Amino acid sequence: MSIFVIWIDREHAKLFQFSNDKMERKALHAKHPDHHTHVIGQLDLAQWEKTFFTEVANHLESSSQILILGPGIAKHHFQTYLMEHHPLLSKKVVGCEAVDHPTDGQIASLARRFFKLGVSTPS
Repeated sequence: MSIFVIWIDREHAKLFQFSNDKMERKALHAKHPDHHTHVIGQLDLAQWEKTFFTEVANHLESSSQILILGPGIAKHHFQTYLMEHHPLLSKKVVGCEAVDHPTDGQIASLARRFFKLGVSTPS
């Protein structure tokens, strides 16, 4: 089992996995229609969000604890998505915090403090 810290907004998700005194990072990017060539309606936005959140949730299967971070409301939408579609994962969420645009090192430092971990920052 692993601890995950997720920084998420509408365009990106950074997943930081902490286990056995090491940290692994993965970046995911939303794949949604180009707003210049396609009018994004509410249904399209909801479908895009569900697809993106499903991709992120699939990476959390081995989690023991999850901390969700982000600058806007996407972090709350993701937490709600987990409650509705992945209730077992949603029970592993230990926090949902507002964090603007931190560096990877800042996220690692925040995780070490939050979870009292002994992992080094990425190089």
